[in-house]
Amino acid sequence: MRLFFSLVIFIIAITSQAQEVSFQSFLLDKSLTSNADAIVRLDETDIDLLSHKNMVVKKRLVITVLRKAGNDAIENYAYYDTSTILKDLEVVVYNSSGKQIERIKKKDFHDISAVSGGTLYGDSRVKYFDYTPIAYPYTLDFQFSYETPNTAFMPRWNPIDDYRVSVEKSSFHVSNTSGIAIHKIEKNFEGYQIKNSSNSNAISYEVLNLPAVKKEMLSPSLGQLKPCLLLSLEKFHLEGVDGFGKDWKSFGKWQYDELLVGRDKLPSSTIAKINRLVSGSKDPLEKAKKIYEYVQNNTRYISVQLGIGGWMPISAEEVDRVKYGDCKGLTNYTKALLKSQGIESFYSVVYAGQNKRSIDKDFVSMQGNHVILNVPHEGRDVWLECTSQTIPFGFLGDFTDDRDVLVVTPEGGQIKHTATYLDIDNKKFTKADVVLTEEGSILADVAITSKGISYDERSRLERFAQDKKDKHYKEYWDNINGLKVAEIKSSNDTGSVEYVENVKVEAKSYASKAGNDLLFKVNVFDAGAFVPDRYRNRQQPFEVSRGFENEDLFTITLPDSYTISELPTPIKIENKFGIYQVNVSKKEDGQLLYKRKLLIKKGSYSNKEYKEYRDFRKTVAKNDNLKIVLTK
Repeated sequence: MRLFFSLVIFIIAITSQAQEVSFQSFLLDKSLTSNADAIVRLDETDIDLLSHKNMVVKKRLVITVLRKAGNDAIENYAYYDTSTILKDLEVVVYNSSGKQIERIKKKDFHDISAVSGGTLYGDSRVKYFDYTPIAYPYTLDFQFSYETPNTAFMPRWNPIDDYRVSVEKSSFHVSNTSGIAIHKIEKNFEGYQIKNSSNSNAISYEVLNLPAVKKEMLSPSLGQLKPCLLLSLEKFHLEGVDGFGKDWKSFGKWQYDELLVGRDKLPSSTIAKINRLVSGSKDPLEKAKKIYEYVQNNTRYISVQLGIGGWMPISAEEVDRVKYGDCKGLTNYTKALLKSQGIESFYSVVYAGQNKRSIDKDFVSMQGNHVILNVPHEGRDVWLECTSQTIPFGFLGDFTDDRDVLVVTPEGGQIKHTATYLDIDNKKFTKADVVLTEEGSILADVAITSKGISYDERSRLERFAQDKKDKHYKEYWDNINGLKVAEIKSSNDTGSVEYVENVKVEAKSYASKAGNDLLFKVNVFDAGAFVPDRYRNRQQPFEVSRGFENEDLFTITLPDSYTISELPTPIKIENKFGIYQVNVSKKEDGQLLYKRKLLIKKGSYSNKEYKEYRDFRKTVAKNDNLKIVLTK
């Protein structure tokens, strides 16, 4: 008996010792340290789905940070709100030999609001910890759990969380005793040795020893490349409201019936005001434009993230009274105003952001982070961004363009694609009259006309203070040393969605002297310098997420005593990536005419095509910076 007891103590001691060794970081496998700033030693998620409105989630993340850059890989926070109970919150820190050096308990966590200062109502909060490392590497063990009635957002499994982070072990388990069907979809699992041990009552996945992924320029977002497991419930709960949906039609029908119905009533006085506003307009689209501009001029955006208010819009009547709302409230308000004039429109859920992300049309679930308005008109879709006080009617810009969205109709949900601004739609035309002096100085009148996404980017200058505008042009034309901005004027045609900048500039010593000659870079105002990074062995595919067309027409007046003996050879390159054309000609005595067009096409390409694309951009940069010799 004593021998048996001694053996048990010995086994416990050995096990404890083995657990301690697991936090050591100086004996890590080279395959995990290569190209890595941090290593996920263990990423463990355990979910107990007890009913359609009761879910318990346990999370453990053990991560070894190898160097300072790896600190960004740490998730040092846990969200909660009035309906989500956060518990078992603790962090333990170990040094490289596996010795515990710090313990951060729940009471030591900071607790702050998880919503921005622009949020009117919000009950989301976050607990987070601070840790300042004194040496590298170190290992951090973060554990917490929470219980929530909100099962509309099932946790997802992303074993690879970031570039330059390797993974020793990641596991994901769901125990389902609710009797509710769980829908799942595996994305980008090909090429990974992922173990699936799921059965009828449980979902279980595990993966081991994933090397770090190096980030390469122009790579698609990591979300398009890495493995991901998505889950959703056929019947779920959201802040006191039960939901369901087998397909997008039924899911959209639920959203319409539970979140939108009855929230579009307006005061009769407001309807009378809108009647007067659109009187004399027969075209529904013209009426819609007047109503849209009325919303822009009479409301302002402010966020609401409180309970079901995070998904249900404020009533149109309330927005009309207080003159503010979030994206949901302002969209619903615009929809109600249009309805008062017999104009049909639909509330539409979208993922907003400059990095384009679509609603996953193959996976029915609560998705999106923003709402816009869809107005069908004569067989086409007009899209309205109802939160902006400046964006033109029917124009989306880079915040919500070119992506799949969920359009919520009384009959149910539909997946539609928002307006796409293709290559030549995003046009910037630069016209300049340039005078070159004998001393090499330049004086120029420059006009820049922008459309499409170029309009979206450049029209923001209209709201800049004068000193900020001046700074912008000096940075925009940073190839011109000593640039002085003499005058800035602009016009914004929101009807045709066109922004025009008129700028007078001057710069001394733009051309450099070589004896009696002048060396003059003929592309004064639109020289492309971008050349993608070189990779000896490119691993990832690449993409040009936005195409554009830049066109230039410069008239250059030379000093009387100088001439050009030889004009540069015209250039024309056309390939799958775009078009590049340059031509320099004599306009009349003492004048040169510089014409240039650069079209870059949107597209996705394999890693094998990267060198060809880089060579194309390298050729553009080289010729854009070409200097000509002016002889005295």
